[in-house]
Amino acid sequence: MAKPRVTAGGGLSAVRYVLRKGVEAGGFWKLYQRLRLRNTCKTCALGMGGQKGGMVNESGHFPEVCKKSVQAQVADMQSAISEDFFRSTPIAYLESQTPAQMENFGRLAFPLLAEPGDTHFRRVSWKEAFDRTGEAFKLAEPSKVFWYASGRSGNEAAYLFQLVARAYGTANIHNCSYYCHQASGVGLARIYGSGTASIVLEDIAKADFVMVIGANPASNHPRLITQLVNLRRRGGKVLVINPLREIGLVKFRIPSDWRSMLFGSDVSDLYLQPKAGTDIALLKALLKGVLERKAEDREYIENFTSGWEETIADIEAASWEELT
Repeated sequence: MAKPRVTAGGGLSAVRYVLRKGVEAGGFWKLYQRLRLRNTCKTCALGMGGQKGGMVNESGHFPEVCKKSVQAQVADMQSAISEDFFRSTPIAYLESQTPAQMENFGRLAFPLLAEPGDTHFRRVSWKEAFDRTGEAFKLAEPSKVFWYASGRSGNEAAYLFQLVARAYGTANIHNCSYYCHQASGVGLARIYGSGTASIVLEDIAKADFVMVIGANPASNHPRLITQLVNLRRRGGKVLVINPLREIGLVKFRIPSDWRSMLFGSDVSDLYLQPKAGTDIALLKALLKGVLERKAEDREYIENFTSGWEETIADIEAASWEELT
């Protein structure tokens, strides 16, 4: 097997990426000012400081920023696409582009229309756009319409989106989490009473063990890696369960941390790579191991869980041979 060319996530490649995006934004200082505004990061659930300003976490730690946040901000800072672009660019060409290439064309600043048989988009007035939209709204009953938005929408856009939907007469409103997290949302709601996460940043700061399963935070929310590295530095343990060996979950160079940047930081103490589809068996095996070592918290189980006896019976009925 060939050795990977990259031995750690983050590092100089992440710094170079941010510098390139700074040039695209019209200058690094301009990008920095935008990132420092009071806002929430619209790229993942690991929050920004809100009223404390950008580039900090909820606890006020500075600097906190990642490539995904930079990418999203720079995309919003692009110039508007000109009307000439749409006159000269056929729809067939636009259909051949990737989402990233489409985003790099710039921002939409006026309504566009393409009717059946048209080869190009053409600009229309806002009045015509609103009139056509209003007529489309009349074609269906509000109770039969589903409003679906991007999870990357900013808070302001999301608020206005749902406001229009409710003014139209429906509460059938959702975003991409309806598909991406439907299964986990139902499962979490049955277990914890809420379809969203039950922890906050402070919980990780106080934890001595974290299990990362079904996620790749090194790519999807890299600022979480800082929390995992800090946990290990204070003596905690990190278990990663992932069929793929993600480089960033093995070692990461955190640009805002000089020690990590110079030497790299180990992210996981143990990295398990189960075969795809065997996650239930693995979790049962972990629970079986806890029970055999009598390491379960009986007081917690009695006060905060239900169905424990049924779970025990199921675990005891499974042999190690079946689970492994």
